[in-house]
Parts: sequence; structure tokens; C-alpha cells
Amino acid sequence: MRDSNIATNSGPGNVDAKKLRGLAKEWGKLPEKERAKAMQELIRDMPPRHRELIENYFKKLAQNQASQP
Repeated sequence: MRDSNIATNSGPGNVDAKKLRGLAKEWGKLPEKERAKAMQELIRDMPPRHRELIENYFKKLAQNQASQP
């Protein structure tokens, strides 16, 4: 097993938990334009790797919510 290393990316890595919970709850109900705007706000100061993870999370969240009755 490899040891963990401290990340050297430039973003602060701060996430507003309250904002994230609110967006997650309503994500699938938002129009595409509003989802894109919210995504940009969430990831603007994050390192590229974190951006990719957050984007994938919300894409899956939207798919799951769209498939629920």
C-alpha cells in the first residue's frame, strides 16, 4: 500500500457544507442553465481533480433523481 501524500494543488479545498446539501437536495429539479451556473460556483476555486469528482457526483445525483418517480 502506498503512503498518502500532501496535495500540492493550488485550490483552498473549502466546501460550504450547507450550500452543498441544499444543492444536492434540489439538483435534479434545476433547469440545465441553473445547474451549470451552480456547478461553476461550487468548483471555481478547486483543484482540477476535485472539480472532476464534484462534477461526476452531481451528474450521478441528477441521473438518480430523474429516474425516481
